Amino acid sequence: MELLADGWRALVKELGLGEALRYKALFQPGRGDYVREREQFLGHLTLQDWEQELKEWEGKKGA
Repeated sequence: MELLADGWRALVKELGLGEALRYKALFQPGRGDYVREREQFLGHLTLQDWEQELKEWEGKKGA
């Protein structure tokens, strides 16, 4: 707990209270089910599939 308090003080000192609050808001727990949403968005995309798509995209970009 002391580390959290020290970290918060450092944020406020460096950023000011308003910006420290904005920063903290970025790290609030999310909502929903990440695994299910990822599955709906990406399907069963493997790392190899992603790498191949990236190579194809880079090839088109360079053409």
